[in-house]
Amino acid sequence: MKFRKRIAALAVAAVCVLPMAGCSSSGTSNTAMDTDVEALLQKAETTMAEVNSMSANMQMDLEIADSESTYKMNITSDMQMQVEPIIAKADIAISINDSPAQTYTSYVVQEGDAVDTYADLMGEWYYQSMDLSAAGQYDATQNMELYLNNLTSFSATGTEKINDVDTTVIAGELTGESMAEALKSSGVEEMSAGMGLSADDLVTLIDNVEGLPVKLWISEEGYVMGYELDMTSMMESIMNNMAAGEENDMKINQTVIRMTCKDFNNITPIEVPAEALAVKA
Repeated sequence: MKFRKRIAALAVAAVCVLPMAGCSSSGTSNTAMDTDVEALLQKAETTMAEVNSMSANMQMDLEIADSESTYKMNITSDMQMQVEPIIAKADIAISINDSPAQTYTSYVVQEGDAVDTYADLMGEWYYQSMDLSAAGQYDATQNMELYLNNLTSFSATGTEKINDVDTTVIAGELTGESMAEALKSSGVEEMSAGMGLSADDLVTLIDNVEGLPVKLWISEEGYVMGYELDMTSMMESIMNNMAAGEENDMKINQTVIRMTCKDFNNITPIEVPAEALAVKA
């Protein structure tokens, strides 16, 4: 039972932080890509570096099963983000086994070298302050660098409209080294501390993961209109590593994150409600 709780909590933590992990690029070579794809990725890197704000919708689907039951979780987040200074809003809805479980609204606001976080849980506001260095996951442009600069074996697989914008679909994988950097810089250490796992522990657990499948939807202008991470194999590998020497009949059936983006440099100004600010005071 203890192992089951640990792997379930780990899955939720990894699903929540990895898609928003802010980290520096490592400059991985993309020699396997054709010229057109490489040019589009380079254009996307330039375009996204000029983005200071955006809106996004994130869908996270997790399914874990054992011999007796299946546990499904879906997290939907409608977000607005500004990079300099950092300010973000997220309306989040969580369902478990297709039944609504929780909804809440959160705000993040940079204040000098710190960030203030506010969360409305069941009509009551909560406040917490943290160091700015721990808020990299709220930097939308830095987050995109992770995917644009650390991709291997990528190719264009077709075209598709995202939010009424024509895009080229690029598919490939993120390397294990890049995943390790993402985990270390994402804030997952704080989220997993209750399980007795540090960021270094998580990096060790993904040592045997060869790569993380990624899809990017990029417009002709170079905007990353969406991305998808299929973390199923990664989470299965982590679970098997955690279960070494223990009886385990659990299986990760699905761990997928999908995000679509819009309103680049054109979001509605984000204002923290007065009742939330009153909690800090």
